[in-house]
Amino acid sequence: MQPKQHLNCAKQLKLCFNCLQLFTKSYTCSKQLCRQCHKRHHTLLHIDKQNQTTNDKGSTTNNNHSANAKATTTAEVNTYCSLKSKPRNHILLATAIVDVKNKSGQYVPCRALLDSGSQLHFITERCVQHLRLPRTQTHASIQDISKVNTATHHSVSIHLRSRHTDWHTTLDCAILSSITGTTPPSKLDTTSWKIPKDIKLADEQFDQPGSIDLLIGADLFYEILQTGRCTCPDNFPVLQETVLGWTISGRTADTNQNEPRHTFLVREDSNLEHSLNRIWEVEPMEQSTKTAEQQAC
Repeated sequence: MQPKQHLNCAKQLKLCFNCLQLFTKSYTCSKQLCRQCHKRHHTLLHIDKQNQTTNDKGSTTNNNHSANAKATTTAEVNTYCSLKSKPRNHILLATAIVDVKNKSGQYVPCRALLDSGSQLHFITERCVQHLRLPRTQTHASIQDISKVNTATHHSVSIHLRSRHTDWHTTLDCAILSSITGTTPPSKLDTTSWKIPKDIKLADEQFDQPGSIDLLIGADLFYEILQTGRCTCPDNFPVLQETVLGWTISGRTADTNQNEPRHTFLVREDSNLEHSLNRIWEVEPMEQSTKTAEQQAC
């Protein structure tokens, strides 16, 4: 978007002009200041007073160009390109429906993601509230890809069992607001997969988009595996037997290969301040009005 569209969008969304966050009841504004003048507004909204004499008509003479060249340095321009498209193959993650005991001692079906790369077990805040389980204050720091840290401050002990076998266990799970997005992200076409009808699937709705309630990590991942395994050539997933039932995971054929690919170009230019300066002159911010009670205070 153009700078004018940025400002209009921020106004329509009622964003803070300092940190560009949405105003909510739990909103806390950033303490960071403008990198140019160290005042409380976003750096992208900074107005350079030395450049306020730019021509409003959008045209300048050669003399003005030479004068500005002496007063300012050459603007640095960085260009970033990104490609947004669907991959030719979709990777299906292994999921299973397990029964988890709630506070009343009843078992409630929950959807679990099986992850051999996680050192911890996780559960969502929504699932904990649904089960009404007591939580324990436990602090842990989770490091994601690119060393992005996430903190969790509570954990809960859950008892879960398989729907298809006598297997059951107790897990200590760290509580997160969310574990991952909708899995799979879109409905899969499984008409050509030829899944055997005599096996019991760990998740009968594996091909339907759904939320994840639990994440079972490496501590338990290999314990639940069994000897049964079925593979097919080409772009077909792997069927793996577990104590929770047969899981389906791996590479699948992309159902949206004909969807066009889109390329987005983002340009970052220090001359953005000049454009924003003109926007502020054309569309000044509305001044807030105070009531008589506020003025008395």
